[in-house]
Amino acid sequence: SELELLQKKLDLARLPTANTNDQWGENNGVTVKMMSETLHFWRESYDWRAEEARFNEVPQFKTGVEIDGFGTIDMHFAHCKSSSPNAIPLLFSHGWPGNFSEIFKAIPALNEAGFHVVSPSLPGYGFSSYVDKAGFKHAQHAEAMHKVMQNLGYTQYVAQGGDWGADIVRCIAILYPDSVKAVHLNMVMMDKPKFDKEPTYTSFEQKCLEHNKWFIQNENAYLLIQSTKPRTLGFAMHDSPLGMLAWMADKLYVWSDDYPWTPTELITWTLLHYFPGPTTGFTMYKENDLEEQSHGFAATHYVKAPTGVSAFPKELGVMPRSWTETIANVVFWQEHSSGGHFAAYEKPEELAEDMIKFYKQVWKA
Repeated sequence: SELELLQKKLDLARLPTANTNDQWGENNGVTVKMMSETLHFWRESYDWRAEEARFNEVPQFKTGVEIDGFGTIDMHFAHCKSSSPNAIPLLFSHGWPGNFSEIFKAIPALNEAGFHVVSPSLPGYGFSSYVDKAGFKHAQHAEAMHKVMQNLGYTQYVAQGGDWGADIVRCIAILYPDSVKAVHLNMVMMDKPKFDKEPTYTSFEQKCLEHNKWFIQNENAYLLIQSTKPRTLGFAMHDSPLGMLAWMADKLYVWSDDYPWTPTELITWTLLHYFPGPTTGFTMYKENDLEEQSHGFAATHYVKAPTGVSAFPKELGVMPRSWTETIANVVFWQEHSSGGHFAAYEKPEELAEDMIKFYKQVWKA
């Protein structure tokens, strides 16, 4: 079985033994000591079945969706319904290196406030299948997500996303304006618009621009690799659970805002990419490369649906409100004092509170 094979690979894992006290490594927390300790925990104490049981406390399903020009995809999704009689359907879209369970911590508050939460695994991630043909871009991911909602009978709904999910929910709002009543984002990555006069920026916006500049200059190599060599890199990560752990831990440590990741969390996030194989997740970067991000579908269309933004200071991309208003109908903007890239996971209470406030305002209108 996959679990038996995984255990063998962990038992045979080869860590560097020379230069274990090096001073020249990256400043990302992924040291020989950290990897050695996490590997020991993984071999001796980690319990995938317990994690599986925790996931299964949230109802999960699969549904087939037909994607124009690409055939059928089996879409896996979590679907947690509110007991409220007039509940609002809410579609959550994760990104990379995230997964469908990122929103789970926020589900109780959202259910309580009257939201049915639907959280699919994106095509090529987790337990959803992928396609053979090239050209599967954000618009196709948007079509897949929308069709999950259609299959559930949700003709009108609201959508939330960060990372790639932010681009995908923008695409959904543009493609299906009659269905999507509002969009909420916790990441806005975009090129600077052309302004006749330079906008004035708040100190929060200036810090966010500086953080984005730091990210592009110092932390962007993964994007270049995954957008040019997803399959080649995929062979290494597909075969090595330890390699996948290092690649994952780097992003979780560096992209979050001092979140106290446990060994169990690091390993579970890793396995949700390792078990199905990480290559199709990497491929999303090739299909939506820098050219596509600057000149593709989402970049060249305006989101007319009411749009809300939760801005967390250690998010990799939170562009100023004046920029964001050129691509979307921004009616809600909430800045936070702490929090990073994985808002739903790092700051579930704050994100849920923003979503509830924003969606309730616009759903009534």
